[in-house]
Amino acid sequence: MTIVDPVKNLLFLHRFAVLFVLLFCVLLIPPYFEDSLWMAEVWHGLFTLVLLWALYTVVGSRRVLILASIVLIPTIASTWLAGPEQVRQMAYLDNFTNIVYFGLICIFLARYIFTTRRVTQEVIFAAMCFYMILAVLWAAIYTNLELFYGDAFMFQGQLAEQVGVDLDNLFQHMIYYSFVTLSTLGYGDIVPVHRVAQNWATMEAMIGQFFIAIVLVSIYTVEKEEETAGTVEPD
Repeated sequence: MTIVDPVKNLLFLHRFAVLFVLLFCVLLIPPYFEDSLWMAEVWHGLFTLVLLWALYTVVGSRRVLILASIVLIPTIASTWLAGPEQVRQMAYLDNFTNIVYFGLICIFLARYIFTTRRVTQEVIFAAMCFYMILAVLWAAIYTNLELFYGDAFMFQGQLAEQVGVDLDNLFQHMIYYSFVTLSTLGYGDIVPVHRVAQNWATMEAMIGQFFIAIVLVSIYTVEKEEETAGTVEPD
């Protein structure tokens, strides 16, 4: 056994914690360097790492690996092709592949979270990753809605182009709005004004509240089952 094997085992045992850290890096680091020319490449690199590691966290069988890989390849390709000079069609494709891929990851994460028989630290991290990926997925939906309708959202009471929101930074703005909506903070600086966008925002807010309630109930149920099993006297 080489020194690599213990490291691989450690990373696998804490794979959801690593994914959680990577998601935080993608969300928190770029705003500090948004005026830097190299930040776009760094963000693409971090986002690609999230895509790859998300696959690593959910792979449990050959069939899952093949299915997720088929979706992952065009997702990574569109992420790097949709650069600063991206055209609207490429932006659509980039967001669409993100929606499909993260939707698939959410399905696998949900299956892991809600079928577990023991609540561990990794299950908690998996639930937090699910919550964050759900927000990123909805951000991609919002971005495509804004690209399609042109005025699906108002930014500080104005249209996107009036406040400097364009193809280069629209997704980042929608990530912010998605987290505000999912957590039902509702600051009001970005507002959905098109009926379709309003419906998607309502759906996300409902899912955000239901998810927290369902996760808490599931964790409590598993804990009670463990306690019950531990107190049962052997015959």
